[in-house]
Formats: sequence, C-alpha cells, structure tokens
Amino acid sequence: MKPDNQTAATAPQPNLDSFIEDVFGLNVRGLKTLWQLVIGPKTVFESARITDWRSRYTPTLRLTFSVITVFMLLSFFWASEDGIIYQTILAQLEEAAKTNPDMPPPGDILESYFAAYSFAYPFVYMLIHSLIGAVVFLWGPRTSWVTRIRLYFALLAMGMTFSLFSILLMPMIEREGFGLYTLVSMGLTYLIYGLTYVRGMWGSYSPVGLALRALAVAFIISIGDIIISLGSGIGASMWISWTGP
Repeated sequence: MKPDNQTAATAPQPNLDSFIEDVFGLNVRGLKTLWQLVIGPKTVFESARITDWRSRYTPTLRLTFSVITVFMLLSFFWASEDGIIYQTILAQLEEAAKTNPDMPPPGDILESYFAAYSFAYPFVYMLIHSLIGAVVFLWGPRTSWVTRIRLYFALLAMGMTFSLFSILLMPMIEREGFGLYTLVSMGLTYLIYGLTYVRGMWGSYSPVGLALRALAVAFIISIGDIIISLGSGIGASMWISWTGP
C-alpha cells in the first residue's frame, strides 16, 4: 500500500491504463467508497488524482455502473401498471403511436420495450456521461481527462445511490403522489450533485466560485440524463422493430 501522505504533485498521474483499470478491475471497497463520499468527499476527490486511488477506494466508474445496474433491475422488477415508470413509458409510446400508424399498440409492446430500455440504459449512461465527464473542466488546472472522468463519476455515484434509495420507497407512494415524489426526488438528486462537488472541491475556489461551478455541473448532468433517456428509448425502439412485439 502506498503511504497516505502521497500527494497529487509527487505521485504518478492517472493515464489510459488507469482508465482501463477503473472500468474493468474488481475490488470489494465499494461501500467504503460510497460512505466516504457521504462523510468526506474531499478525501476521495484527492485520491482520484492518484493512479491507484491510494489503494483505498473503488474507482468511481465501476462504482457508478454497479449502482445503476441495481437501480435498473429494481425499476424493471418493480414496474407495475400503477408505477410511475410504467406510466411514463406507456405515455411516451402512446404519443409515438399517434405519429406512427404502423407502430404496434403500446400495450402489446410495453413489456418488451421496458426490458430493452432497462438493459440499454446502464451502457448508454456510462458512455454518454464518460464523454461528457472528459470535457467538463471544473476540477482545477492541469487535471487530466482521466481524472476529470473520475471526479465527475464521483458525483454520479452519489446521485445514483440516492436514486436507488428513492426507488426503494416507490412502492409505498400512492399513485396520486407519484408526480410530486418524482419532482422532489429529482431536485434532491441535483442538490446532492452540487453539495458533493462543493464539499469535494472545498478550498480550490472561492465560495461563490464553488457555488457557480456546482450549479453548472448539476445542470450539465441533467442535460446528460435527458440525452441518455432519449438514447435508451431510441435503442429500445430499434430493438422492438428488429425483433417484433
């Protein structure tokens, strides 16, 4: 294990090999990493600037992918006719059917569509957000593209973990309250993105500078999520057209 006093200035910087290790390597420190992001994200942010994460934390790309996979599995298995996810996708299909008379009835393809959407979403999520994370320059000077992705995914890991807990509560929400519940959950998720950024980058900029950058990164993530939702929907539609209802 590398000494804890190793700094970003003296340690080898993350490179392409580090990026591949982040994606494909395995370890059992995910829960510890999530907990540290909750109680003190600055430590994780500093470790992200060192090749091996000081041998203490799970790479945030792998962590995020694990959490989002569980999230989508729960979304799929807990989908019901009264659920907000089911109703949202059904409404989208009904709207698409209005402009496409050759499209099968939404009720006939909904289950297959939802399965395809749930499968595609984690992969589209990782691809789109990796591309966005590489070009978000909000982490200080001389931050490599690999480190930018690592730090960006630290925010995503926190937001996705909160979303996972919110979906665990979904079966207890009455149908009439789903709309408000979804809006509140989304608002809290973006607040978590911003607060994690501020706490992780504290001392790097002035308080006003941190606040503005936190708002910017939360907005960027929200745009990315919209693109991902649309991309996953397109992928699911293509799958349905290839395989039939």
